[in-house]
Amino acid sequence: MRIALARIAVVVVAALVAVLFYAPLGHVDYLGNWLDGSYGVTLPSDGTTQVIAVTPGSPAALAGIGPGDRGELSAFSRRWGVLRAPSLGERLRMRFVRPNGTQYAVSMRARAVAGADWQSRASGFLGMIPATIFFAIALGLAILRPGIMTFAFFAYAIGYFSTAPIFEYFYPLLPHAIFLALACVMAVAFGNLAVLPLLPFVLRFPSDDPVGWRRIADRIMWVLLPIAYAFEAYAWWHLIHGAPVPWQWICDEVIPLATFAAAGAIVVAAVKAASPADRQRLAFLSIGVVMSFVAYAVYFIPGISRELAQIVGYGVVLMPISVAYAALRHRVLGVSFVLNRAATYGALSVAVLAFVSILDWLLSLVVSATHLATILTLLATIAIGFLLDRINRGIGSGVEAVLFRRRRAAELYLRRSADALQYATDENAIADALTNEPVEALELTAAALYRRSPDGASLRGAATARGTTVAPPSFEMNHRLVRLMQADERELWLDDVRSVLDPETTHDYALALPILLRHQLVGIVLYGAHRDGTQIDPDEVALLHRLVREAARAYDHVDAVRLRAQLQRFMVAT
Repeated sequence: MRIALARIAVVVVAALVAVLFYAPLGHVDYLGNWLDGSYGVTLPSDGTTQVIAVTPGSPAALAGIGPGDRGELSAFSRRWGVLRAPSLGERLRMRFVRPNGTQYAVSMRARAVAGADWQSRASGFLGMIPATIFFAIALGLAILRPGIMTFAFFAYAIGYFSTAPIFEYFYPLLPHAIFLALACVMAVAFGNLAVLPLLPFVLRFPSDDPVGWRRIADRIMWVLLPIAYAFEAYAWWHLIHGAPVPWQWICDEVIPLATFAAAGAIVVAAVKAASPADRQRLAFLSIGVVMSFVAYAVYFIPGISRELAQIVGYGVVLMPISVAYAALRHRVLGVSFVLNRAATYGALSVAVLAFVSILDWLLSLVVSATHLATILTLLATIAIGFLLDRINRGIGSGVEAVLFRRRRAAELYLRRSADALQYATDENAIADALTNEPVEALELTAAALYRRSPDGASLRGAATARGTTVAPPSFEMNHRLVRLMQADERELWLDDVRSVLDPETTHDYALALPILLRHQLVGIVLYGAHRDGTQIDPDEVALLHRLVREAARAYDHVDAVRLRAQLQRFMVAT
């Protein structure tokens, strides 16, 4: 029940995040610059009202406003929002104070932003690409494996979104009190301190149960995090009611950079302390995570331009991609999810549909911008529709050729092995086909075959694959694993019955398949996971089922041949 509620909460938060961060798309460019209108005034994003710069020839320049002038308005007030990001044609009257104390009044009407064409608006999608990848992967992990670790990763992913477009888009739409509450949450939780959830994630990764020095560090962290957020909340309150606190740079620069440094040190220490096998599994992950830290930290280094920070910041996607790779490929997180053809085709198909939709939208913008006939939009859409079939076929062949080439070769090999079982004349050949051939083709860790004893009281070990070091000697017919397979007549994942298995002899095995003859259980086969730590996927399970079915027919044929030979010997003897 708690897990279900946690997943519902994650979905609700994700929906709110999608509304907040994706609603401004089309109104900002890839740097987050507002495109709907401008007075030519550049204000700080921290709510202060001292002008940073004035665009030459803009309404502000014509009104006599200069850099260093200060507007007479409250921080994060509605008029502050209008001055910073107005709508096209919006008029504003207000007073300014020059650095020498001279006061003057101005009246301005917002003009179109220079260069704000459809390309600039479409470029806003570029700035959302890394954040979207991060958000999608973190959401998937939080739903698949709810816990403090994945929730912290999810919060860290949300914090990577830029909050500036939210302020500019929602201030004219919401009542001022609600807007201030929203701005407070965005600034405190998802502003410069949005990197703090990184610490509980790296301390608890990958088991969500810190041990040793990590447990101590985890406890200390939960004391320091509320203090840091309270520190930022006080700075926010002080900002709204007066001026920025003199130590604001601690929240803006010191804490984020210190967080990345500490997280990087934790990751490196974890890799060094891991066993050689685990270190190999964590190598790719640790490199991607540390490189992601460096890319993200660029945003907080004083003097770095926004353009450079945005470009380098695209490297942040290395972290979610490497975490997803570790979860899917090396089972580092142990999520109950496997990568198969259906999932791959589905994801790619959704990506193609999204691409086509965006392309169609961009074409419509081009048509509108150039005042071409509406028929051009229709023709372009029809042409893209005809391309979808070819794109779909290309996805299928591309996925097979690039992602599943080795899998395809293994499947062909095992299908041929299954077809060849009808020609088997002894049980040794069948045992080899059930153990050695799947282990070699699918690169499994182990395989063990069990056959029903002559008295029908147990399933005895008949064969193991080459390289298999341990296997249970036998299973009584009253064993829970055997009874479940007799009842269900289908595969059984050993994690479901791990409590009744001998851990010393079954730790290498993940899956059991029944050998059935006319609904009678005559044997079982145990298979281990892949050598790289990944689980057997549904396509491979179906392939092993086929192999086991053909093996059952082959056993029936061998038994029939043996009985026929015995009958002939008996007839000759009598």
